[in-house]
Amino acid sequence: MQKISRQKSGSSKGGLLHLALLIVIASLAVVNVGIVGVNARTQTGTTTTQPASMNNNRNRRRPPLHNANHESTIRNILQPKFSSRGNPLQFGNHTSNVAIIVSSSRYWFNYRHVTNALSIYHLLKRGGISDDNIVLMLADDIPCNMRNPFRGKIFPRGAQDGMGEDLMNDVEIDYSGTDVTVDAFLRVLLGRHLDGEGEVDGVHRRTWPKMNENTNVMVYLTGHGGDNFFKFQDGEELMSMDVASTFAQMHELKRYNEILFISDTCQAFTMADEIKAPNVYSIGSSLKGQNSYASHSDFEVGQSVIDRYSKIVKDFLDDSVTMTSLSTPEGAVISSTLDNATVAVLERLSLHDALVRIPTMHGDLGPSSKIGHADHLCSRKMTKVPLADFFAAPASERERQMQQREGGIESSLWMNDVVLEEDTQTTGTEQECSIPTLDEVSAGNTNMKQPIQTTGMSPFDPKF
Repeated sequence: MQKISRQKSGSSKGGLLHLALLIVIASLAVVNVGIVGVNARTQTGTTTTQPASMNNNRNRRRPPLHNANHESTIRNILQPKFSSRGNPLQFGNHTSNVAIIVSSSRYWFNYRHVTNALSIYHLLKRGGISDDNIVLMLADDIPCNMRNPFRGKIFPRGAQDGMGEDLMNDVEIDYSGTDVTVDAFLRVLLGRHLDGEGEVDGVHRRTWPKMNENTNVMVYLTGHGGDNFFKFQDGEELMSMDVASTFAQMHELKRYNEILFISDTCQAFTMADEIKAPNVYSIGSSLKGQNSYASHSDFEVGQSVIDRYSKIVKDFLDDSVTMTSLSTPEGAVISSTLDNATVAVLERLSLHDALVRIPTMHGDLGPSSKIGHADHLCSRKMTKVPLADFFAAPASERERQMQQREGGIESSLWMNDVVLEEDTQTTGTEQECSIPTLDEVSAGNTNMKQPIQTTGMSPFDPKF
């Protein structure tokens, strides 16, 4: 107590000087610590930038998955194939890819069949397959149907007040309306085109991709069907024997290396009953006596927007890309262009995993509905074939597209220096849905793949 009393009774001037000295020393210590901290951060940022980037990605909130149960499946099935042990799948020896996609149903209440077809279409384009190698056949112009509240748009997961994922972006349709027939479908597979069909300046300019013994062909059918038949517009039927005969002729004509045949319809797998041609993989969303069910309705659209099998496949692949690509910004919509993250997923998921196993594990296909699949005609098992063999372009083609895209970016930057006149006709919120007049058709004003997404059938179309 006396010591404390003496300190308090000391000189006030000396106490102030002592206090000031302590403050100066403390300030210098703080400055030194701050400098050390800055140096440490600077050194870490310059020498180990990758961990810093990884930490940033961990802190960034990941976009929500379409199915929370997918996360564990992706970690167990997909992510191990990115490890140093390598990818166990066996890549094919093909040099080109071709796809024929058919939605054969007409009328507004078959909205979901167009969504099924366009979901596959966009997956192919994200894998680097160009429109020149995709034949898209849509039997009805659902986007421009008079009952569509969002004109010119198709939403696979719901409209979301018109802001949902729109599958009609960047779409080129080759056959639409009454041109979608059994005859047209078979002629495309066999390469037996009509006069002028497939020519650049022809009236019937459509995609007629080149096919040979090194081409992997993917054939996708969605619509209504039954035991060994598939309906085209309620007017004619494609029989399972027609499919088998066509594939056999393609083999004799050396028009394919391998074929992936997918059918999403009622009793779908019966369409593969008669196939005898070699190297044909077959998948059906339902077996004999079973139905293929719609997934869900959207109250804004007023229709079921996608079938269950197609939704399960689309959701899982999109979730796989989301988890694989750390650079995907929150809320981003995956574009319909060559996408490296998509290709990486396609290279590491097998046909069996993506198209059979996952839909069985994570989806309610409907009462007693099961997926049928067959690979007994093939030299490779479906469990060993990567999805990329049919859904992605060969590596050389993807590299060419990347080079073209880089050139396109430079051109776009250069064009930004030019002030373009505003097009007042396309500033509306709805896409234009117009029908070409007879004068335009007779004048040969079809210098484009016919018909483009904004044209086609409606109740006012003469061919309706």
